[in-house]
Amino acid sequence: MTLSTPKSDLVGYLLLLSVSILAIVCTFNAKKNCAINVIFSLPVFIYAYYISDLTEHAPLIETVHLSVWWLMAGLVFLYYFSMMEVRVIVYFFVSLALICFQLLKAGHLTDAFSYFDPFASNPILIFTAFFLVTFYLRKKLITNIEVLTEEIDSKNEAINRVLQNSSFLISRLRAVRDEDGNITNLVVEKINNAFEAAFKRNLYEVQEQEAEYVFDLIFKGRFDVNKTVLFNKKNFTEFYAENLDKWYNIRVLNPSYNSYYLVFDDITKTKKQIADLEASKRRYKVLLEAIPDIFFVIDKDGIYEDFVIKEGDLFKIEDSNIIGSSIFNAGFPDKMAHKIYSCIQHCIKNDTIESIEYSLNTPNGTFMFEMRLAKLNANAVISVARDITKRKTAEFGLEKALVKAEESDRLKSAFLANLSHEIRTPMNIISNFTRMLADDSLDGLERLQLTEAITQNGQQLLNMIDNTVHLAKIETENIPVHTSFSKINPLLRDIYNAYFAELPDSKDIRISLKTDVATPEFGFSTDPQLLKEVMTILVDNAVKYTLSGQVTFGFEMVRNDFVKFYVADTGIGIPEEDYEHIFSRFYRVQNKINQTTSGSGIGLPIAQHYVTLLGGELEFESKVNKGSNFWFMLPFNEGRGYMRIVS
Repeated sequence: MTLSTPKSDLVGYLLLLSVSILAIVCTFNAKKNCAINVIFSLPVFIYAYYISDLTEHAPLIETVHLSVWWLMAGLVFLYYFSMMEVRVIVYFFVSLALICFQLLKAGHLTDAFSYFDPFASNPILIFTAFFLVTFYLRKKLITNIEVLTEEIDSKNEAINRVLQNSSFLISRLRAVRDEDGNITNLVVEKINNAFEAAFKRNLYEVQEQEAEYVFDLIFKGRFDVNKTVLFNKKNFTEFYAENLDKWYNIRVLNPSYNSYYLVFDDITKTKKQIADLEASKRRYKVLLEAIPDIFFVIDKDGIYEDFVIKEGDLFKIEDSNIIGSSIFNAGFPDKMAHKIYSCIQHCIKNDTIESIEYSLNTPNGTFMFEMRLAKLNANAVISVARDITKRKTAEFGLEKALVKAEESDRLKSAFLANLSHEIRTPMNIISNFTRMLADDSLDGLERLQLTEAITQNGQQLLNMIDNTVHLAKIETENIPVHTSFSKINPLLRDIYNAYFAELPDSKDIRISLKTDVATPEFGFSTDPQLLKEVMTILVDNAVKYTLSGQVTFGFEMVRNDFVKFYVADTGIGIPEEDYEHIFSRFYRVQNKINQTTSGSGIGLPIAQHYVTLLGGELEFESKVNKGSNFWFMLPFNEGRGYMRIVS
């Protein structure tokens, strides 16, 4: 069977193709009725160009299969556009009648089932079979769609019930689009019960109203619904309704092309709780910072998780520098870090409180800390570190003060125990020698010796009493300073005369007085009595502790501004280990002379105190078996009798 194609058939192909294109155009423009009408006109065009005598065409028997294919294509289009089965059935019978008419006119209707070889190529059979199969599949598909639609409707209804009764504030919006598919407006379709109750708006008041208008009424123009729905890429925003004094989390859901849900979650209570927590956090942080302690949270592996430190100059620590670091690289020595780690493990395991004292080097020096560890949870402890530097310093100071007080008490006890001996000995000598003077058998030399002994012991007793009185005044801070112009040379000459005349014959010593200015009128403003007491004590000590040699005392000018007083001897000297105690009350250097001579150990402390009252500082230098030199300088205030060089 051959198929010829006259030129007129090409026109028919083009027209049928135009019909198909027209159907497709109607499809893309969503014009369903247009597409259905085009499909129903398809048999007319097939009849006009393949069957009728109006045009020149190929033999009918040769174009019958082309008619079938065009009709099958139209059937497929009709399936897509028409949901009515009647239209499909009508189209089927019209198309089947057209095929039969074409076969009839071709003279092969009666022998159609024998003419076509193979049998399956029969156009009636092909079209009928295609229709039955596709119709069944369409029927099945429609049934499945209906079932799914019912399920979707059921779920949508359930969802709507849930949304309607939800505690969230929900509004459903519908998008209105232009011909290009762009959203031009949003319309409120539905609101749930919570929305109505919260914003005091009923459904009938807002339904089918513009969303922008509705939300402007609710939030007084503070909420841009279009921006929230259309331009919020995160589909989430936080909003404060100033007129309602409420905070909302707003989520945007877009379940379908034109449907949007705005879900308002009232987080005002949460916000206030967070604000209260922040305020509490700040308040407790201030309280913690007011406590002079450092608080750390350390996990079981020794890693710092958190800390609170009082703002100050002791430490300058940033969160990033401490949180996440380990106790093994926080500045502790290895031994101390391992000890802290061991205490952490013991604290977590046994739920005990551990205490550690340690020192830590900081930019401001070395400080002492007491660390207390308490179990926080199964994986961490809280560490409270307290600066105990002042306490420890005070404790060390108290220990030293206690030792010093005990030593002072011991010395005072020794002084009191020795005082009776120091008083009784000269008193016995005075008493006994006085009785001996009554003996008429004594010659003149013996009487003179007894008289000198009585005088010396009387002077010794007087010195002891004077020193005790001076010490009592110092203890009660009852030492008045009477400043007046004092002539220095006569004052020192009186001391020289007193000691020169009383040098014991048992010692080979000489005493000399040296003055830098010999003018009798030389002097300056000071307390002459205190100055004389100081020089007397120093000269008395020099004479007492010098067995042989020289005792020299006097003064010299220093830069025309100060007067330096000094007492030097060639006596036994002072050992270096006794330097720090030499001005301590009741302290006496342990040597052979002290064991055989009288003394209370209060002379130098009294002299030092008096020099301080006069505005100077008592200093000394000494070497064992070489002698000692004591000196002090006083300001040359209102000085006279001394010529100054004026430039």
